[in-house]
Amino acid sequence: MTIEGEASLPPSSTTIVYANQKSGGPRVFGALAMLLGAFGVIFGLIGLLNAGANAESFGADQTIYWPYYYLSPLIGLASSALFVYAGFLLWNYKKKGVWYGFGAVGVNAIDGIVGSIIFGLVAEEVGDALGAEGLGGIAAGLGLAGTLVGAVCCGAIVALPLLMNGNDLDDD
Repeated sequence: MTIEGEASLPPSSTTIVYANQKSGGPRVFGALAMLLGAFGVIFGLIGLLNAGANAESFGADQTIYWPYYYLSPLIGLASSALFVYAGFLLWNYKKKGVWYGFGAVGVNAIDGIVGSIIFGLVAEEVGDALGAEGLGGIAAGLGLAGTLVGAVCCGAIVALPLLMNGNDLDDD
């Protein structure tokens, strides 16, 4: 088979538009957010089942802190479920997934800060009973450092799709 003829170029008034494909970044970070959020939901459920045992092991049933041992797993469960939803939105190239993800990270960070303070106060009581001074400050400092690392990592997971390929995300 032979093709004969002359090659023709489009008229000079014709505009050629090349469509760019969407980046795979939002899908990757969305999948990562859904995976980490699912682990958070599982650990939140486990924490909810063990809330009474955790409160008793720290002697919190006799202090004002005992409601936190039941409230914190609920907050963690809700923020993790919101993080899963944010990952699902990112997977579908929705910009509001970034903002839902930041909300989930913020709620979890506030819970972590409050938990670090409460754990530091309980550890201080235990340290005083054992004769170990400064145990509460060390426990609270480690909790705050862990909360900071978690907030930065999870915040980066939802922020990077917006920073790298913000034009690929839909506004609706």
